[in-house]
Amino acid sequence: MRRASTAARWQSAARIEAGSNIAAVAAAFADAIAPSGYTHSVLAAFLPADRGPPPYVFFSNTPDVWRQTYLDNNMSAIDSVIAESRRRIAPFTWAELLAMRPEPPEEEPLSAFSAACGLEDGFVVPIHGPGGYVAVASLLSTRSLPSPPPEQRAWLYMLSFLAHERCRALKNVDPGGPQIEKLTARENDCLRWVAAGKSDWETGRILGIAPTTVKFHVERARRKLGAHSRTQAVARLFLRGGS
Repeated sequence: MRRASTAARWQSAARIEAGSNIAAVAAAFADAIAPSGYTHSVLAAFLPADRGPPPYVFFSNTPDVWRQTYLDNNMSAIDSVIAESRRRIAPFTWAELLAMRPEPPEEEPLSAFSAACGLEDGFVVPIHGPGGYVAVASLLSTRSLPSPPPEQRAWLYMLSFLAHERCRALKNVDPGGPQIEKLTARENDCLRWVAAGKSDWETGRILGIAPTTVKFHVERARRKLGAHSRTQAVARLFLRGGS
């Protein structure tokens, strides 16, 4: 890992702030994090209810097959990085997340797929706003990296914050919004089984209720979460920590 000079560091930060479009910000961000060993990055926002469909991907500098498969298969619903970002303020590495919360079986396909795409390590920066808004900057590497020391963590956090603020301004994304209404236990249960790929009929058999009742609870949960589809509702459920 090479270390950039102080002058070069501040020049890279200035490039991010001066980006005239999303592509320019993404390129400046990629150049700024490269000296720390990170070769790919994703910056996305998860908006509060009634503020548009989540996630809002500002940019994604990742292998095409990984990005498309992740989105098409709603992998944010099983991604512990997203759930942990909703709970935390401080940045964390993939290794630190695994040490705190062992990988659940349902996430194993995502981990295996990421490794197959060459993504071996990551540093995650949660960025929180009012009303439940959270943005996530994921800095990814094709090799295992040592845990960043405090100074480097602070630098990567600042770069992520600058990139988010510039992208938010360029896209006019408002982090404000109303608080999301709490789901009932039954709504939560039904939506969790939807996340597991169960139909209304299968969920009804599991919970001992009619399929029409399952649909009723899922639709109520979807409206409370401000989602436009079941897929988006599942994503929001896990962004809130699964409840």
